[in-house]
Amino acid sequence: MSKKLYDDLKEVIMLPGISGYEDAVRDYVRKYVGKSFKTEEDAIGNLILNMGGSAQGQGKGQGSTAPTQGKSQGSGKGPSIAVVAHMDEVGMVVSNILDDGNIKFKVIGGIYDQMLAARPIEIHTSKGIVRGAVGFNAPHLSVGRDPKEIITWDKLTIDIGTRSKKETEALGVKFLDPVIIKKDYFEVNKKMVCSRALDNRVGVTALLKLFDNLKKSKFKGKVSLIWSVQEEIGLRGATVIANTMNFDYVIALDTYSTTDSPGLEKFYQPVFLGKGPVLRLVDVRMIASPRFRKLIDKVAKTGKIPLQYGITGGSTDGAAMQTSGALTMPMGIPMRYTHSATEMVHLDDLDNLIKLLTATVKHVQS
Repeated sequence: MSKKLYDDLKEVIMLPGISGYEDAVRDYVRKYVGKSFKTEEDAIGNLILNMGGSAQGQGKGQGSTAPTQGKSQGSGKGPSIAVVAHMDEVGMVVSNILDDGNIKFKVIGGIYDQMLAARPIEIHTSKGIVRGAVGFNAPHLSVGRDPKEIITWDKLTIDIGTRSKKETEALGVKFLDPVIIKKDYFEVNKKMVCSRALDNRVGVTALLKLFDNLKKSKFKGKVSLIWSVQEEIGLRGATVIANTMNFDYVIALDTYSTTDSPGLEKFYQPVFLGKGPVLRLVDVRMIASPRFRKLIDKVAKTGKIPLQYGITGGSTDGAAMQTSGALTMPMGIPMRYTHSATEMVHLDDLDNLIKLLTATVKHVQS
């Protein structure tokens, strides 16, 4: 296991960034990229970095906040390719502060009821982090109720140890503050990592490493690195990109939910942790480009990079980006326990994903 990759991923994982509240992740990316390349933030919050073609060496500074106007057509001197990774994670927002000081919340994105009760949480307020727990009453007190019953999110309450609305508000908690389940990032069997929000901070990290590998390169066409927003609530950020920019090729980076885990029927053929990145060829909202698959197959074979192929549920930013007419391929690494507090991936897969991304972009631009 690469200690640097482990540490770099942890740094990105620990940033808060539920859908619509991706500011900390976006700021981190801006700082990472530095002032040598201009980044642009569009109206919905996507962060875009253009390299190659007419964009090569473009200006200095920390990016415009002006949205892209019309469809960008690239440099015209070579193919254009975009690599997109969503910054957001599933979570909650404060929906009401009760008179007794306890807090009601609304879930944001595909977060399961069965993983909410009895969880430590963090509320990210203007005064800093306020810690607490989603309450779960003791089974000893469950008179007239099955203690094994799954309690839906709307029946749950956050307890931060206060006794009044005034006391809660004095700690800085306000209506609409974002709430995340506390993250615990750790190593598993010296090969894998386990944490919440691996979906999709592995993609964010891979895109940052791709930037490192490409920033001194020259390209015939245009390369756009895009950190998108609000994927978890309907591919919103990617839809804006598809409506405002044109590309010849698109790679959508995300995790891949695999049945390579105990207790699951093998309805989908498993892809395996530790056996390489995976091309997500079919999911519920798209079928990936066969032409692009052949190109990536060739790149992987030439570079001796392990590669897997899969069909799974869910979807990615690729489904939205494909509507722009680009040859589109969702690509990522296999992951167990998606959207839970214990998502699990293999760091060798992330390392090989970065290699495959770099080789693919350079091949397209050769």
